[in-house]
Amino acid sequence: MKGIRKVLFFFLVVIVCAIAFFPFYWLINTSLIEEKQLFQYPPRFFPSKGLLSSYIHYVLSTPISAWLRNSLFVGGVATVASTIFAILGAYSISRFNFKGRTPFTFLILLTQMLPAVLLVIPVYIIFLTLRLNNTLAGLTIMYTAMTVPIGLWFLKGFFDAIPIELEEAARIDGCSKLGILLRVTLPLCVPGVIATATWSFIITWDEFLFAYTFINSEKLWTVSVGLSSFIGQYSADWGQIMSGAVLTTLPIAILFMFFQRYLVSGLTAGSVKG
Repeated sequence: MKGIRKVLFFFLVVIVCAIAFFPFYWLINTSLIEEKQLFQYPPRFFPSKGLLSSYIHYVLSTPISAWLRNSLFVGGVATVASTIFAILGAYSISRFNFKGRTPFTFLILLTQMLPAVLLVIPVYIIFLTLRLNNTLAGLTIMYTAMTVPIGLWFLKGFFDAIPIELEEAARIDGCSKLGILLRVTLPLCVPGVIATATWSFIITWDEFLFAYTFINSEKLWTVSVGLSSFIGQYSADWGQIMSGAVLTTLPIAILFMFFQRYLVSGLTAGSVKG
């Protein structure tokens, strides 16, 4: 009886994994079949084109490589900047007592409750005045401002969980406040920093609304805006869209594969104060 339960449980796990994996398989399969075969019945469950040759041709015949570079530049710079600002802000709120600290902290969180569509026009007018529209620098600034508040709240939980006695001991030994942060506190928050940075990069990588509004030049498009250009008024090039979606998903999948253990531990470790 126990063996039967194990077998049933194994088959249940296989079925659940197959259901979860099938959309990704269908995404890859759709990107590798001919356009005329996309809507035929019964559908083709196996690709008709070679994997490597198909994607090489896709990269050479479309501006996808430039769009990926733009997304990587904007997302990378915004992630580094927002993580640094979040570390400094979270440490200040966690360790220093100043007037209005609690209202200020909740005001930062309140900014995340506003829908993004309410911010597009005011921010666009500001960027137009500062001549930051249609530039990757302006988009980077916007993404940094978007990701700092939540990153600050994430890291505050980690700093709160670190015993203050460790910092007091370092202060007695003559360490400065910045030295305490860099040499004592920050190394203990590595999972939280990695989780925050990874989350920020994923948000900026997938963002569409501000990139579509602020960037007009095709050579400056991010990958999310570039893929939307394959959708016309009366038709959509699904083969191009699916191929681009596969290439767009790969960096995030690789990032998650390398930092999975930091994400799991990072998103939970700061939730309980030690």
